[in-house]
Amino acid sequence: MSRLAPIGRFVLGALISLSLPPYGLWALSPIGLGVYLKFSRDESFRRQLVNSFILWMGYFTVALTWMTDLTIAGWVAATPIQAFIMAVPMAFVPRTGPGRSVGIPSALVVGEAIRWAVPFGGVPMSNLAMGPIDTYLVDVVRVGGPLLLIASIGLIAVAVEAVLLTRLQTVLGSLIVLGILVGVAQIAPVGRSENVIMASVVQAGGELGTRAATSDQVAVLDRHLAAIEANPVDTDLMVWSESSVTTFAPLEQSRELSIVSQLATDLDAVIVANFSEIDGDNFRNASVSIDPDAGLIDRYDKVHLVPFGEYIPLRGLIENFADLSLISREALPGTGPGIIESRLGPIGNVISFEVYFPERVRSGTQSGARIITNPTLASSYTNSLVPEQSLASARLRAIESDRWVLQASTTGYSAIVAPDGKVVARSDLKQQTVLTSQVHLRTGDTWATRFGELPISILAILFLAGSALLGSRHRDSE
Repeated sequence: MSRLAPIGRFVLGALISLSLPPYGLWALSPIGLGVYLKFSRDESFRRQLVNSFILWMGYFTVALTWMTDLTIAGWVAATPIQAFIMAVPMAFVPRTGPGRSVGIPSALVVGEAIRWAVPFGGVPMSNLAMGPIDTYLVDVVRVGGPLLLIASIGLIAVAVEAVLLTRLQTVLGSLIVLGILVGVAQIAPVGRSENVIMASVVQAGGELGTRAATSDQVAVLDRHLAAIEANPVDTDLMVWSESSVTTFAPLEQSRELSIVSQLATDLDAVIVANFSEIDGDNFRNASVSIDPDAGLIDRYDKVHLVPFGEYIPLRGLIENFADLSLISREALPGTGPGIIESRLGPIGNVISFEVYFPERVRSGTQSGARIITNPTLASSYTNSLVPEQSLASARLRAIESDRWVLQASTTGYSAIVAPDGKVVARSDLKQQTVLTSQVHLRTGDTWATRFGELPISILAILFLAGSALLGSRHRDSE
């Protein structure tokens, strides 16, 4: 059987990465994987590991280029690590036999599930689930979250490989299973609306490619205030972007909090603002809810911090050969579910990077959140790669939780996202604006929020192990 040369596998992986936002060529992921599978049916575990590692190196070399805005050394180090994590499960997929069709989607799910947890708490950015966000397939995330969507991509890849091998029975079987999953998603439980409110997100505006250590943080607060003054709205809930306010600890006693509290009273609206609370050589990334006439009601400190963005893993070692001056302060993590109380009831809150983690949103909805707020930044990046992926993640979180998501960015894309994932309003990059829409406060669970990622992760591990065992027995019988 003819095989792809290593450069061919690398290029194929790079093409698969174009399935991600902002490129939007989602079909390249199952087609590219199907082509790879057809020409990489090697018997030995070692050869399959090498083949799949090269494929994923091509994928992540392109998919993780956004990291170069933070650290080129981090991009160079992260690419092979992420590729290896995805390659190991693929190496267990049997070369032939009845277990191959089950093993392929299972391997993709296992790889992504591991990648979302390690290293450093996981880096689920640039994951395969972001591609088919505008297709009917995306409905399956209400059933099993984004991992089930990734399994669906794997099923299509199985069908593509079978087409290339003219195995029509396998094509039909894969498409039937896929149709069942999409059908179940249409009848799966969803939430219900309780109240209708007006909600707004504020985008301060400014240039891309700026960092907190080298920019005027006072100006960010001023730009938020200027945006509100230039765009007067009648709203019940207003969400500000990440690091919209910078102050010294304790923020509860700061002049800046008094300014925002007075604005909440003037607007007669709940304001969810985000504070960078400096505490010596450290800081806390905190979202607060401010009620009119009452001031600060609750706060949530970001739990899932950005490695090499908000803190430096192994700083003592890395600082010997890298300039860490742009991350001079280390963030202190919070604890507990992503939720803040307000006069509107409990509000889910995930800060920036946390929107990529389904379990962070789930922690809020399981604690009673009826709407999700996502203050984010994106000003550190020089192009639309991260803003596009951040918005795609917000849309996935909206669908799987069946909640409205309000994403407020400083310079990226601010958006109001409906529970079906549709973007009701969206800003432009760098724009100073206020977006407003009628939204619903919702209750109730989907299966994805009720059960989380664990069931599908365990099933994928069992299916992959079973397929590998079947493959081994099939080889022994040949």
